[in-house]
Amino acid sequence: MKKVKRFILLLGLLSVGIFTTAQTPPDSIACEQSLQEVVVLAPNMERMDNYILVLPDANQRRHSGNAYELLRNCFIPGVMVDMQTGNVEAMGAKSTLYLNGQPCDVRDLMMLRPRDIEKIEYHDIPDGKYSNDRTAINFVVKQYRYGGYVLAKAQQAIGFERGIYDLATTINHGRNTYSVFAGLDYTKVSDNEATSEELFRFDTPLTRQIGQESVYKRNGQYVQLRHQYQGQKNYLTTKMTLVNTDMPYNRVNGTSAVTGLSNQPFASETSQNSLSPKFDLNGEYRFSNAKSLSYGAHFTYDRNKYDHSYNETDYQNLVRESEDAYSFRAACIYNTTLAKGAFTAELYHYHNIWDSHYTEDTELWQHLWKGESLAFLSYNRRLSRKLSLTSRLGVDWLQYHLHGSNDLSQVTPRVNVRLQYQIPRGSLLYAVNYVNSNYGTDIINDAEVAIDRYLSVTGNPDLHKSYDFVTYLYYMQQFKQKWTLSAISQYNFSHNYVTTDYTRRGDRIIRSYSNDGDTHHFSEIVGLSYRLSQRASIGGDIRYAHSWLDARESIHTNSLTGNLNASYYWREFSIQPTVSFRQKTLDFATMTIAEIPVNYSMKLSYAHKNLYLAALVSSPFTKRRTKTTMEAMPYYQFREVLDRTQSQYCNLSLTYTFDFGRKTKIIKEEINKEQNSSLLRVK
Repeated sequence: MKKVKRFILLLGLLSVGIFTTAQTPPDSIACEQSLQEVVVLAPNMERMDNYILVLPDANQRRHSGNAYELLRNCFIPGVMVDMQTGNVEAMGAKSTLYLNGQPCDVRDLMMLRPRDIEKIEYHDIPDGKYSNDRTAINFVVKQYRYGGYVLAKAQQAIGFERGIYDLATTINHGRNTYSVFAGLDYTKVSDNEATSEELFRFDTPLTRQIGQESVYKRNGQYVQLRHQYQGQKNYLTTKMTLVNTDMPYNRVNGTSAVTGLSNQPFASETSQNSLSPKFDLNGEYRFSNAKSLSYGAHFTYDRNKYDHSYNETDYQNLVRESEDAYSFRAACIYNTTLAKGAFTAELYHYHNIWDSHYTEDTELWQHLWKGESLAFLSYNRRLSRKLSLTSRLGVDWLQYHLHGSNDLSQVTPRVNVRLQYQIPRGSLLYAVNYVNSNYGTDIINDAEVAIDRYLSVTGNPDLHKSYDFVTYLYYMQQFKQKWTLSAISQYNFSHNYVTTDYTRRGDRIIRSYSNDGDTHHFSEIVGLSYRLSQRASIGGDIRYAHSWLDARESIHTNSLTGNLNASYYWREFSIQPTVSFRQKTLDFATMTIAEIPVNYSMKLSYAHKNLYLAALVSSPFTKRRTKTTMEAMPYYQFREVLDRTQSQYCNLSLTYTFDFGRKTKIIKEEINKEQNSSLLRVK
């Protein structure tokens, strides 16, 4: 405990010294190369002009099972990788992931072998094709001409039932790469527990206490065909994918105790299914070393089904929902490097159509389409050898039409201004952003679905225009090629932010949405990583946040938390402990304050040639119970949840690859399994 306190104190002292260390004399190691200023940060890390170049060493590659784990083992300053949830975060926000400059996500990188990754680019000050991102992480993979591989991967959880099994093969022939991916997963969880206390402020207030247990089963399958062409000037990737996700049942059984009534048993059951074919095209054409055009087009169809039933004494409810969802996305980005700067032009279009049917207790047909077009012009101007200014101006045209409701069409400007100063072995950045906000299709849905005897949920198609203002100061610096310190101080203001809204209708509470209030969020994050030796590294951060909501309800919360992680390598073995401390969060959208308990885990791995074995143990001595509180004028809820998938389990994984012909790269499974749906669900 004393060591933890000393570590936290050290981080605090270093954060105080941020602005004093930024004034040290220029570093003689720095050199000018075109627009890229290279600063050696560590044996495997270099500070470029707008990003950090990471060259993973042999130990980091060997003791990682995939690209996601390799990213964690690199201890990039300011980057937090949650090995259990799959979240990648930088500067306190989700980071966008790329593979060879093309968009991907964490799931897509699970099939990419670390030894085939040439380098990692962490764009903490993104520009060019990454201008639309807060931060971006690009994995650059080695290129091969001949040969192929077969890869088999299996994961199995102990403590609850979960299995993930993948099979992949790739053949390289000249400039062409042909790949086939297939896989399946299943999850079955029982004995999840939840207790809640609710207050309904009717004319005669009513209190309800609930104790419940749940069991659910999920499974999914996918198959993908992929072709990649790598020319001297042209890079093109096409993919055809079929994804099926199915939840046969999610059963909840419990007892409800209502004021003045005897205890009543209740039961609910939910099932859903989604079948989704997808087509993706991504490419880049290089006119010269200074000019390039990136483009992409994506088509998706989703066939969604959702059923929910609720039963208790003298009350039953059943709703069946089905939906056809169509999605099209396109992007075109032009980049050119000029004598004293860089110019970028961006065009985006997103179009969605949803055709939904509600039957049984709720009878409704709903047709909704939504379109959004964006255009941006960016210019990066180097004012001096150390100072540069980037301005990004754009316009956003948002439209949507819900059958039976008024159309919406609004045009909003977007502004991003960024001032960057190169300090010795690091960078200092100040940014200001003005952007508009739009709403999810489930929010503007006007269907109404009953949850139980006292609660119903509906959407709201009549919302106000929203916008966000974001400003932050970011700092990163290296000390003696072992210590790396990063810090960010930021303020987010949202006008007309969409939150849940509770109103009373007779003896029923209606949960809907409104956006007639503002949100404020101030946060500070100080991150530190230390490379003890080639075999060992340690890293962590301290996070403070103050959030407040000024709407129909006024809510304030403060949070102080942190994370610690380390890695130690010995021959073919590695050990990687991680701790995430207790935290309190305010979810503006649901007006819910959550208290999340400490989470700790330990990963042990063994790597030998083409075989990789790993075991991840999560919170083995603690049952992690999350507490949430929500209070509105007509309704209050306190809830405590025990999720069996969040603690006291072990995840075992095995990966084996077989190479044939010449040694070739391992292509990732770029499978987007996200579901596109506007259906209004109970939870």
